[in-house]
Amino acid sequence: MWWNKVLKKFFKFSKERLLDKLDNLSVRKKLLLVYILCVLIPTIVSHFIFTIFIVKNLQQQKITQIKSAFNILNTNVKRVIDEAILYSNTLYTDDLLNDMLDIDYQGMEDFYSNYVQYLRNRIYQGRNVYSNIARVTIYTNNPTILNSDGYRKLNVQEVKDWYEKVINNQQGIVVIPTSDNSVNGEEGYVSLIRNLNQYEQRSTSTGNNSKYTKIAKIDIYLSSFFNSINFEVFGGEIYLLESNNRIIAAHTYNNLIFTKPFVKFEASKFVPKGSYVFVNNLDITLLSGWKLVGVFSRSYMMGEIYRAIEFILLISLLSLIFATFLIRLITSSISNRLELLERHIRKVKKQRFEILTCKEGNDEIGNLIREFNNMTVRLKELIEKEMLSEIQKKTLEVEKKQAEINALQSQINPHFLFNTLDSIRMRSVLKNELETAEIIKYLTRTLRRLIYWGNDITTVQEEINFVEDFLKIQQYRFGEKLTYEIFVEEDAKNCLIPKMTIQPLVENACIHGIEEKEDDGKVTVRVKKEGIKLMIEVADNGIGMDEKKLEELYANINNPLYDKSIGLKNVYRRLMLYYNDNAEFYIESSIKKGTKVIIKLPLELPAFAYKI
Repeated sequence: MWWNKVLKKFFKFSKERLLDKLDNLSVRKKLLLVYILCVLIPTIVSHFIFTIFIVKNLQQQKITQIKSAFNILNTNVKRVIDEAILYSNTLYTDDLLNDMLDIDYQGMEDFYSNYVQYLRNRIYQGRNVYSNIARVTIYTNNPTILNSDGYRKLNVQEVKDWYEKVINNQQGIVVIPTSDNSVNGEEGYVSLIRNLNQYEQRSTSTGNNSKYTKIAKIDIYLSSFFNSINFEVFGGEIYLLESNNRIIAAHTYNNLIFTKPFVKFEASKFVPKGSYVFVNNLDITLLSGWKLVGVFSRSYMMGEIYRAIEFILLISLLSLIFATFLIRLITSSISNRLELLERHIRKVKKQRFEILTCKEGNDEIGNLIREFNNMTVRLKELIEKEMLSEIQKKTLEVEKKQAEINALQSQINPHFLFNTLDSIRMRSVLKNELETAEIIKYLTRTLRRLIYWGNDITTVQEEINFVEDFLKIQQYRFGEKLTYEIFVEEDAKNCLIPKMTIQPLVENACIHGIEEKEDDGKVTVRVKKEGIKLMIEVADNGIGMDEKKLEELYANINNPLYDKSIGLKNVYRRLMLYYNDNAEFYIESSIKKGTKVIIKLPLELPAFAYKI
């Protein structure tokens, strides 16, 4: 492609310009440039990226901890509400309780007798079984029911805050915040209120419908919602808000606070400047619109992050100081001796042959100084013996031989080789030696493909064409001893694979499988799609190998020191590098039955492969 050539020229030109500029810099400046580009900038960038990574991780860790705490709170609230619902179901389906509340009692003694026998125990049972329930009160408009522990006459004016809500609710059950006077002042609750008259299938002593209105009010301790959280570790303030954004309860500074009356949550009052706010809606149907709001100070959210940044900055500064000192020491050792050597070389140019007297060292520069001293002595001797003309003569001879070599090299360039092969082929055609002409054509195409490699990616069809040319050359070599078959699915022909993926396997089959076989041999090549993979199979019916040899081959194809099966090893290594070990590579073989190599490659090549 023309643009490929343009890019190559551009990169070559840029590289030459860059090298020219670098060549014009002094060694000291080059070492300084190396320090800036390879130490200073990478250190700053890597520590900056590392800092960002640590900060994000710490932030995410904090957020994860907070979300986990909210999930625990959400689950705990749901568990407490579910307990209250479960107990309300018991009251709701209790036919005996409903019947006893529908009875018209004949005075105080009659009611008290039934209260002691059953009604009192029914209330106590719920409070004893469910520790989160503060109290249970059943309201009824039965005029013969006396106000007692757990039972009250229904006064609509007294309970107007929730009476209409529960009566008009289709499900007959609501959850609302309530408060009541207690010994310690006004006490706050979350109350589950349920209409016990909605159980229409109930059969009572007075008929199929309840005689009186009966409503159960189950008060839940607000503190029970927060029992599952360790607030010493939690480190923030949390507010329980109902649907109107009123604060039902709050946990701040390690104290549980119940707000009475229930005030509205306002950010300007409850969220200090710079604080972080997290909101979690309760996933409970009866508490629709209720939510948990967490307020966390900047010091809590960023404290660990600031400490981590300070530590990273300290490490970065110390590493830079150490690296700068070490590199300065090393560069001084190099640049000082090179500058001294440069000054003495200029003196040699003026035919002042002075020996360097300095601490040489045992590195390459020290060797260079010693060689310079030896050279200086030798040059002085040669000049003194009038060898300058001899040196000139030798130089001319070397240049002459180099010219001869260049001339020979220009005569054996690829164009010369291809033109010669084409001339031989045309000569063979004129002499009617068609087989020779045909094999030269295949050889020419093969050599041209190898010399002009180009892009490292090719289609399956192009690779198969190359394999077929190779097999025809091998047939010329083996004669009738070798036959081959190639099967390629139509939709696999345009799939892209690295060059020289199939040919080395075919070559292995011919050389190691068929060549040593006494009778006729056959090579089979199959290529097809298998889902998201491209399957390539190269099989022969050659001499094969035993299990021990096959295990050795498997063990050694990834060993760089292994000098056998080079083509097979090269294919394996290139595919593993191209596909990041996502390529599958199998070898099946048995003595005198042949060998089969199966490769399965992803249909999608990695992006970097197209740049090679």
